[in-house]
Amino acid sequence: MAAFRRDLAEVRRLSPHTVAAYLRDLHAFADFWEARYHRSMTREDVTSAGPESLRAFLSWSLGQKLAKTTLARRMAAVRAWWRFLERDGVTTHNPAALISPPKLPKRLPRAPAEEPTARLMSAPVILEAERPRPREPWLELRDLAVLELLYGSGLRVGELCGLNRFDVDGRHGEARVLGKGGKERIVPVGKLAREAIGRYLTAVTQAVPPLSVNGPLFLGARGERLTPRAVQRLLEAARLRLGLPEGTTPHALRHAFATHLLQAGAGLREIQELLGHASLSTTQRYTHLDFARLAQIYDQAHPRALRKREDEDSSQGS
Repeated sequence: MAAFRRDLAEVRRLSPHTVAAYLRDLHAFADFWEARYHRSMTREDVTSAGPESLRAFLSWSLGQKLAKTTLARRMAAVRAWWRFLERDGVTTHNPAALISPPKLPKRLPRAPAEEPTARLMSAPVILEAERPRPREPWLELRDLAVLELLYGSGLRVGELCGLNRFDVDGRHGEARVLGKGGKERIVPVGKLAREAIGRYLTAVTQAVPPLSVNGPLFLGARGERLTPRAVQRLLEAARLRLGLPEGTTPHALRHAFATHLLQAGAGLREIQELLGHASLSTTQRYTHLDFARLAQIYDQAHPRALRKREDEDSSQGS
């Protein structure tokens, strides 16, 4: 298990949350094995286990009334574990490869519309939850810079919090981002985001000297690296203060970035590169969000749609 943890974290470079979830899933598999066979799993069990044991594990997990997403992750964890054991020479087969995970419902990303997003960008944010003492002015500027960069560059919240000062090149308007799986990409940083970051850096350098160029770009109130949880609280405070709809989260701003680019005519391939998606199918989800706009264009432009609307108008007039 310790070797598998290192493989997930250091070789596959999965996020700490994914590593912890996979290990919990394997502990659940060990609990199932003890409950079913009344003994702990041995090396011989690992080398001889077949698909029927994993189907029984899936059935046992179903009895716990877990969400389909959790069931799918459990099977992914077990499959990854056996692949690791194959590479390590412990076993020569992967029984999990023969098991199909539960089909998951296709969820469309929830993207805020342009109007509430613009309101969020133009309003100063007060983060009550992060106030151990009277709030310093540089924190206000930091919050605005965070929002501008989340929406302006489409970053994941973990990517934003992981930025160091030297990662952002204000002169060329770009940032070097470390994404999922340790994959690096360059994203553009717009004029408003650059200006917001510049104002924040000027203020924080005067308030919290000395700051290292190798240190984190965004600091918390106590001078430590800003955490994803703090950014989530920031957005929730802003949402409540401005009366924005539920679901206005850091990831929702990433969805807004992609959706608004698509509506403005950007191509899927370009959006895929900007978001750092490994697969184009992940990016294609945003085409569904734009259907209402496409339907409106159809009504305005297609001859048949125009004729239908004229017929409706004439019938209402008669």
